[in-house]
Amino acid sequence: MEINHPSGAKGRDERTFINPNIFRAYDVRGRYPDDINEEAVYKIGQAFVNYTRAKQILVARDIRFSSENLCNSLIKGICSQGASVLDIGLCSTSCFYFAAATTGVDASLMITASHFGKNFNGLKPVFAKNVPLTRDEVKELKDAVIRKEYNTISSEARIDRKDFSQVYIDTIRSFIKNKFKPLKIVIDASNGMAGLYVEKIFSGTELETIFIFTELDGNFPNHEPNPKIPVNRQKLIEKILREEADLGIMFDGDADRVYFLNRKGEVIDPNLVSALIAEYLIKQTGKKKILVEVRTSRAVADYIKKVGGKVEVSVCWTIPIKLKMIADPEIIFGSETSGHYVFADLHKIDDGILAAITFLQAISGKSQSIDGIIDEFNKKYFIIEETNFKIDNLVKIKEILKTLEEKYEKQGGEIMKIDGLTVGFNNWWFNLRSSETEPFIRLNLEASNHKLMEEKKKELSTLITSLAKGI
Repeated sequence: MEINHPSGAKGRDERTFINPNIFRAYDVRGRYPDDINEEAVYKIGQAFVNYTRAKQILVARDIRFSSENLCNSLIKGICSQGASVLDIGLCSTSCFYFAAATTGVDASLMITASHFGKNFNGLKPVFAKNVPLTRDEVKELKDAVIRKEYNTISSEARIDRKDFSQVYIDTIRSFIKNKFKPLKIVIDASNGMAGLYVEKIFSGTELETIFIFTELDGNFPNHEPNPKIPVNRQKLIEKILREEADLGIMFDGDADRVYFLNRKGEVIDPNLVSALIAEYLIKQTGKKKILVEVRTSRAVADYIKKVGGKVEVSVCWTIPIKLKMIADPEIIFGSETSGHYVFADLHKIDDGILAAITFLQAISGKSQSIDGIIDEFNKKYFIIEETNFKIDNLVKIKEILKTLEEKYEKQGGEIMKIDGLTVGFNNWWFNLRSSETEPFIRLNLEASNHKLMEEKKKELSTLITSLAKGI
């Protein structure tokens, strides 16, 4: 077939600038079309072929209004280097990862900006067998794009197309091992990619399911597809209360992340979700290792130790969790407090829908009601919402961490420096770490009672603010 340049690419000055800031720690993301556009993804496609030496690349896209054009340009860039393309079309990021893991392609690229608003877009790259790129490898890809490491234009390339929706749906349904409790649940697909699958996956179960916003719409007309932001949950909350439902479930735009709400419309702490899923999977599989990141509540370790499990700790972000799980086949489950849950038995994929299925299986196997489980958790674990302090000086951040380490080590705190600074005592702990993308340091803290939590939050907030001014 004849390969055409994306609109405006042919004849452009070779010095055309690509914003290097679209290359984040583990993916590519920016505002469309100012930061990321058809020409940028065309060049990324070209460089990706040469960087991976791939003969065949799988591509997919989400429902954003810019995704189809960007995907077409990406395909042209890939084909211009003589590599063939397997285009699986519209899908969730989790379905994309599933296809990348099971098709035998050399590498894969997904057009998506995940939970970001409609004016953003990006790419998620993986190697063969769904192995993520490290931060160093993303940097190498960025350098390859900037240095224009690609060949002259090829005139022939093969494009195949395949829909993976049904095989993905069948695979997720195969994880339903036991009957569900007859719960009434409201599921909010956020007008994103979960809408392709959720009704088919949950059909025929004991659950009474009410679905909202399952229509695919890249303008996200009902709310932005980010369940972490309270205003985005408001319509789901109203539906839960109106229907007198037992639970609410909300997916982000590309369906790799999920939040759960109780019957009052309050968020169920992702730490409790992780603990229940981990406990359930240990019982189901017999494997003992669970991987969490440094912000995770002690609840997860407490839950899984009761069933003979063992916790290992990772830096934050889903990609390091996946890479550690790939390196250690004994790890059955990994979780991040932002609502990402990674399943070893699904090719180390973070899948919001499988997380929902597994969470519901976990609570269905307990004699307690979900309200009772939540009440028990809330009486024992007191966790602050992640708190940001604006500090734009890396040297100053290092000095703050060093000062706090010395102070609390003298008080007998157990020091861990996997990601920032973590200090642990018998009845409380905190983690302080730099943001990857913003001029902030982020404080997470947990205590054994509410009074101690408030005291230590005030103490650390005062210290951090004072040190930031004084250093």
